[in-house]
Amino acid sequence: MMRSLFSGVSALKNHQVRMDVIGNNIANVNTIGFKSSRVTFRDILSQTLQAASSPQGGRGGTNPMQIGLGMALGAIETDHTQGSPEVTGRQTDMSIEGNGFFILSDGPRRFYTRAGLFGVDRDGTLISSVNDMKVMGWPAVNGVIDTNRDIGTLEIPMGKTINPIPTTTVKFGGNLDSRMKGLWELSKSEITVGGEKFSVEITEGADFGEWTLTITSQTDPTQTGSVTLSYEDDGSGNLVLQSDSQTLAVGTPGVSFDIEDVVGTPTTAGGLSIRETGTTGTPLSTATLQPPQVTQTVDVFDSLGNTHSVNFVFTKIDVGNDTSTWKWEAKGGGEETSGEVTFDAKGNLVSVSGAPLHFEPAGANPVEIMPDFAAVVQNASEGTLVFKSQDGYPQGTLIDYSVDESGIIIGEYSNGLTENLGQIATAVFSNPVGLLRAGDTTFVVSANSGEPEVGQPGRGANGKVTPGSLEMSNVDLSQQFTDMIITQRGFQANSRIITTSDEMLQELVNLKR
Repeated sequence: MMRSLFSGVSALKNHQVRMDVIGNNIANVNTIGFKSSRVTFRDILSQTLQAASSPQGGRGGTNPMQIGLGMALGAIETDHTQGSPEVTGRQTDMSIEGNGFFILSDGPRRFYTRAGLFGVDRDGTLISSVNDMKVMGWPAVNGVIDTNRDIGTLEIPMGKTINPIPTTTVKFGGNLDSRMKGLWELSKSEITVGGEKFSVEITEGADFGEWTLTITSQTDPTQTGSVTLSYEDDGSGNLVLQSDSQTLAVGTPGVSFDIEDVVGTPTTAGGLSIRETGTTGTPLSTATLQPPQVTQTVDVFDSLGNTHSVNFVFTKIDVGNDTSTWKWEAKGGGEETSGEVTFDAKGNLVSVSGAPLHFEPAGANPVEIMPDFAAVVQNASEGTLVFKSQDGYPQGTLIDYSVDESGIIIGEYSNGLTENLGQIATAVFSNPVGLLRAGDTTFVVSANSGEPEVGQPGRGANGKVTPGSLEMSNVDLSQQFTDMIITQRGFQANSRIITTSDEMLQELVNLKR
């Protein structure tokens, strides 16, 4: 028999295998995470008709004479280059940017895939939507992920509750206006005595806590009188008038007025009454001092998650040579406390004093709250003091989740808290081409792939996770069509070898006629 027949047959068989591989690649052009394959050929043994000889005597050497006996498959290799990502916006859809495979398990075995089409089953377990296998990673314990432990299944327990956290600290920030000196409110700025009208005015003095009360005759503006009003800290953080009463005369001789202190609440610093000297009854006018004050109301929480309103009041009480002092008061739960904050000449916080606010809600643990003023300054600009945050929360329910680039699943609760639920693990191989296909776009370890190196996405050789996207097939249609044409021509040419060899054999048989 002619050797060419066997060569042609081997070529037909192997070109058919190549066409099978190309067909499988094209069939999976839209399969998520699919990796294409390629076929390479090699020649097989050659028959030696004459061996090579070395030069000798006056003659040169001769080359060997060999006839090839056909071709065979060299390799069928998987191309693990990354496919293009397709954005889906679905949090459980994930792709890997770089090296690595997601790890799946059906119980006793582990599988590896680039198809990150994941979902959640009725038990909250994260699974592959392609084959229902469980996605492996590190489950969090009380929000803490320990990557030194063995990997296991991951859960997203929607509806899970998180216990309330009682408030212990309330943080404030912003600016306390250093220009604040207080504001006087007059019930009447015009009074009448004996048919004569007088105007009443209170103006700021040069120093903090000082004002000037002036009464002027409207008939003769040159007839005027004034007294100094001095309010200072009484030692308890309250602004009080330093003189119980004063007398003010307008004109010489003229009308005399008694300026008397009216005891008020600490938040209003009292006030004044203006009467004609020697008279009683309803004052001609009153003046109330609204001290330099800022208030903030904050909702805090006890150990049961109950809400309590705490009112914070900040009152400027003193200005020294290089410091300014504000009193802070906190009232809530039927209790109150106070302290002082001091700023230096540059507006920076120098010191804080005072005891925490302590109250005991029914059925809950005692609440003890201390304000934090570390982010508060005092400058000559608009007051912007704001409540920034507090460290307590009511009970929360898991309502949503997200995944970051390192594969950490972050749970979002109805009370605004977030908590780590787990971290997805990925694996890399020293020879990923050596992995064995196991169907459902998965691979398993083979004798030549190397053992999986499990790690965290984005660290070491492991690529980072891109949530909300899927890796598409890496099949290049233009390359596949080109390979298909070349394979078809190779098959066609080798079929002609068989046809021609058959005709030659036919002629040989006919020689006996």
